[in-house]
Amino acid sequence: MTIEWAALSAADLPAVADLAQRCVANDGGLQTTASPSFLERRYATGAAVGAFAEGRLVACGAVRLVGEVSAATGLVDPAHRGRGLGSGLLDRLIEGPVRLETESLTLQAHALFLARGFRQTFAEDVYRRDLALPFPAVPFPPELEIEEWSPGTEGSFYEAYSASFADRPGFPGWSREEWVDWLVDDEFLPECSLVARGAGGAVGFVACAEGFLIQVGASPGWRRRGLARALAAAALDRMRTSGATEAFLDVNVNNPASAALFQNLGFEVIARRARYERSG
Repeated sequence: MTIEWAALSAADLPAVADLAQRCVANDGGLQTTASPSFLERRYATGAAVGAFAEGRLVACGAVRLVGEVSAATGLVDPAHRGRGLGSGLLDRLIEGPVRLETESLTLQAHALFLARGFRQTFAEDVYRRDLALPFPAVPFPPELEIEEWSPGTEGSFYEAYSASFADRPGFPGWSREEWVDWLVDDEFLPECSLVARGAGGAVGFVACAEGFLIQVGASPGWRRRGLARALAAAALDRMRTSGATEAFLDVNVNNPASAALFQNLGFEVIARRARYERSG
């Protein structure tokens, strides 16, 4: 089999999308990572290269700027793995300082990255739940008041967000405006986003977008008391009532408590997202 490498352009995006679909079907992960809009942001905004076998795209990769960092991502057709395409693609992507990104990490890719001197600097598991399956009964603590997202409760949501995550590694320390700007977009679901308030203020929250639990948190004094579980279950029930058939979320691999919570709510891991950077 002859492999031909060539630079890719916007005209190759349909072929990249076909390859991405084959990879998601084999490796798992979010269908949105094979969507035209997602792929365009990664393969049409920087330098992209592809490998063709008999005219069919069987591997591709691209390097783009993310802030001041060069970020590289790539795909290899499951039917053509084990033939050196991943190594050849990586050689073409890491000519300078670069961060590697993957939406669906495989053991083979992990081993290749480590062998080339990269170390994993971030990883989170992608979870999915079928909303047609029954939910466990998870009542709220009776002393708490539960409210939806609105202009009047936005401050309480930010209070709960800060209290829930300030002690987590990598907490960005965003202002209220920065957090709301990051959180709220066209897919945000205010009617499914809930905040829990007690006598001393906001103590927990859940924020949702279409098909996603974006964040769920409880302040330290309310952890291990079922609050985060109750918030997540209530949000999922509202999403199902609105017509959603499935829900997704991401959990950092250094957060086993959250992983256990969502597994107990019926979520299953479908992929691992990760980033790698050069050691030293």
